[in-house]
Amino acid sequence: MSVAAYRFDRDRLGQRRLSGFERMAPEPTGKAFVETELASPLGLAADDAMAAQSVDIVAGHIDRLKSQYGLQTSDIAVLVSGGLIDFAPGRVEQFIAALPARTGITPEIISIKDQARLGYDWIVRPADRRNVMHVNIASGTIKGGYYDQHGQFVALSAPYGPKTMAGAVKLRWPDIRTATVGQRASEFYGDTVAPVLAPQIATEPPPRQRPNLYLTGGIVTATAVIFRPKAIIHPHPWVEMQPDDFANLLGLIASGTPYGGPLPAPLAGEEGDRVRDALRRVRNSFNPHEMAAGAAIGDGLARQLRFDQRIRLALPQLAGTQIWVSQYLLEKFG
Repeated sequence: MSVAAYRFDRDRLGQRRLSGFERMAPEPTGKAFVETELASPLGLAADDAMAAQSVDIVAGHIDRLKSQYGLQTSDIAVLVSGGLIDFAPGRVEQFIAALPARTGITPEIISIKDQARLGYDWIVRPADRRNVMHVNIASGTIKGGYYDQHGQFVALSAPYGPKTMAGAVKLRWPDIRTATVGQRASEFYGDTVAPVLAPQIATEPPPRQRPNLYLTGGIVTATAVIFRPKAIIHPHPWVEMQPDDFANLLGLIASGTPYGGPLPAPLAGEEGDRVRDALRRVRNSFNPHEMAAGAAIGDGLARQLRFDQRIRLALPQLAGTQIWVSQYLLEKFG
């Protein structure tokens, strides 16, 4: 379980890369797995003391934010992803029960379906809702959806993302190697993930009724960085992707170059530095097995959602948690 505190500033909408969404604590370092962000282990070996440590860390963040910014209890929300409860129900329940006594704040559980709706509403203008489907390939889940003709949000979800599926693939094939992990990940998607999504996708409107597909998530950004490096460094909010981008990423992984080859010749100087920095962030975020799992998810979705019949727009400047939390804060405090 990781802990971070964020602020949403409505007056700064459109002025920040993340549209008013700002991380406040711990201070961002740009490094992967910052130790100070860890609340406590939530695995089977975690004991009561470790679970209590989670409460202490979150309460400490709240106390510092109140002191530094003059916030009241009513100004702060503590959100718990419903997906986290699926992985560690006992420890999360203990955290949720103990936090109010320390802080006066009751954590709110946000289901995967609610996260999908919140993410969609943050990205898509109401006037475009009849034309757009959104899919976020998050680290632990696939989630997204669309609004139907009655104005009701229809969510799509599956309990696998690049990191969780990579773990499941290695559990099934313990001796797997990087050269074959893409093939195995594709097999896992086909027999385990695709059947979960199939009945949900079967009820969706055809591509001609939802011609625009917005894609978000770390593996989407990684794929865009590798195949569209020049586009990724420009301030435009979206990058058009090709139907076979994820299949091509699987090919890179099989060939031993999961993070792509040399930069295109025109990318030198400051532009080259910015792309190399983006690629470093990709390496910090995903190891080759996780890259393969994410690519297999993207490639599987490309077939199930018929990427070849849609306009596919990646939104690389937006991350999944930032999207749905921003919309939640807008609705609660805006």
